[in-house]
Order: sequence, then C-alpha cells, then structure tokens
Amino acid sequence: MFKIDREFFWPILEGESPSDKELREKWISSIVGSVKDGDWSKHSEVALEEARRIYDAEADRKKGADTKAGIYLAAITALIPVLVSLIAVLWGDHTPKAIGLISLFIFACAVTYLLRAGYWAFNTLKVKGFNQLDPQQIAACWIKPNPPEALAKALSLAVVKNYEQTNRKISCILMTHTLLIRAFVTFAVLLTLQAILPTGAWLFDFIVATLKPEVTPPLIMCFS
Repeated sequence: MFKIDREFFWPILEGESPSDKELREKWISSIVGSVKDGDWSKHSEVALEEARRIYDAEADRKKGADTKAGIYLAAITALIPVLVSLIAVLWGDHTPKAIGLISLFIFACAVTYLLRAGYWAFNTLKVKGFNQLDPQQIAACWIKPNPPEALAKALSLAVVKNYEQTNRKISCILMTHTLLIRAFVTFAVLLTLQAILPTGAWLFDFIVATLKPEVTPPLIMCFS
C-alpha cells in the first residue's frame, strides 16, 4: 500500500526524549569523571597535544557551522525579493488557470522551504556559548605538580562542555542543508513545468487541428 513519507515533504528536527537526555547526561558525566580522576602524568606532553587537537577540531566544527549559516542566510535574504517577482509570470493573462494554480502551489512550497532554511540558519547563529580557557585557568594549571597534565585535563573538560552547544549548531545547519535541497528540487520542477508549457500547448493545438475533420462548405448556387 502506498504510504506518504511525511519526513520527505516536511522534515522536522525532533526533540530529545527524556530517556535519551538521561543517557546523554550519564555519558557526559562518565567522561568528566574519567578525565578528572585519570592519571595522565605518564607522557603528559602527548596527552596535552591530543587535547589541543581535539579542542581545535571542536572549535573548527563550531566555526564551520557559523560560517555556512551566515552564507546561507545572506543568500536566502537576497533571493526572496527576486523570487517573489516571479508571481506575475506564473499567473498571467495567457496562462491557463489550472496550470497557473499548480505553478503557484509549487512556487509556494519552494518559498516555504527557503524560508524554513533561513529560519534554521538563523537558529545556527543564535546558539551561543563556547567554553575556552582564560589566563587565570592556565595560571592555575601551572600551580599543579604536573602543569602539562593539568592543562590537558582542562582542555578536555572544555571540549566536553562544548559538545552540547556545538551539536545543536550542527543539527541546525543540517536542517538548513536538508531544506535547501528540497527548495532547489521544487524550483527545478517549477522551471521545468514553465519550460514545457509552451511546447505542450503548441503540441496540443497541433494534434487537435490534425485530428479535426475538414469540413467542406456547402456549394450555393444563385439563379437570377
């Protein structure tokens, strides 16, 4: 039996269930506990190097999401006025009403996808917060017996605290990607429809004219 996939036509970002939230919090707590209680004194320089690498990777994830969101938001803002001007072309005096209604419906779907993509791009930029070390924390690490170990742990804890905010940004930008793809496909369908309309109308008129039987006018004779 044919079943319509709602997610295909109207994707949404589902919230975290209470059980999933509990599991995530337990997972974060276990990581924090293992970092704080772990003994990293052996080869602490290696641990510090890896902690820096992970911290930089997390910062790059956040920066990449913000950069893409800014580009998408600027492009969508510039496109909306241009697309709205197409309404006059889709609903003209020479356009059949049925085709015009279908075109307007497809156009409305495409614009809706585009607006939702802008909304999620804005939400990406709206997510704030990023934990980083300040000079006081760095100075505190050098009070400890093993400063590289203390700094590696501080960087690792900052990464763990950044997971939630960065993952929210990534989720929002993925929603933006998903909706932009649907907007592109919908506009492609609309442009294809507009491209084949003149050819289809001409072909229809040609077939009707060809199949229509030729009517010979009656011969009228006049006598005076």
